[in-house]
Amino acid sequence: MKRLLVVALLMSAMGCKNENSNEGDIHFSQGNYEKAIESYTIYLNTEPRDIKTIYNRGRAYEELGKFELALKDFRRVIKEDPLNVNAHLSITSDYYYRLNDYENTIFYAEKVLKLDETNATAFTLMGKAHQKLGNVQDALSAYNSAISVDKEYPEAYLSRGSLRIYGKQYSRACADFRMAKTLGVEKADELIKKYCR
Repeated sequence: MKRLLVVALLMSAMGCKNENSNEGDIHFSQGNYEKAIESYTIYLNTEPRDIKTIYNRGRAYEELGKFELALKDFRRVIKEDPLNVNAHLSITSDYYYRLNDYENTIFYAEKVLKLDETNATAFTLMGKAHQKLGNVQDALSAYNSAISVDKEYPEAYLSRGSLRIYGKQYSRACADFRMAKTLGVEKADELIKKYCR
């Protein structure tokens, strides 16, 4: 009987813990990022190594523009799970690329690609960083790799099209913009109107 009571108490405590994490997810999905952070933090007080919750709290911080706190959580995820692609990718895109630190964007994109060699987002971010640094061939190569691993990744077509405009390859750029439009990128319409007849 005593053993059953202990099991019941543990199950109840675990339910409360999970409830805070799930509650955080609900707040996040509704755009209530402050409340999401509160719920995630309560959960992390009892489960400090829960990678999903640490990552989600980092995303909530990011949504609020608290990028240093987000970075701290993403690095904490990597400390617990060095192979976590999402945390590495968040550092790449939402931190370094956002700060216009293109060298570190390339560095972290390469880390992502060591973990997942088919990550179209990492290839595209690498391409954008190379493009910003004026490394046209490296940028084109990265965009081509992104499209090679995911033929339906619209951002790669949009970015490659922009690079081709820079190189005055208008017909090829327009083909990329049209493909991006087909894949649902609204911004492609504006570029098609501007550059394509």
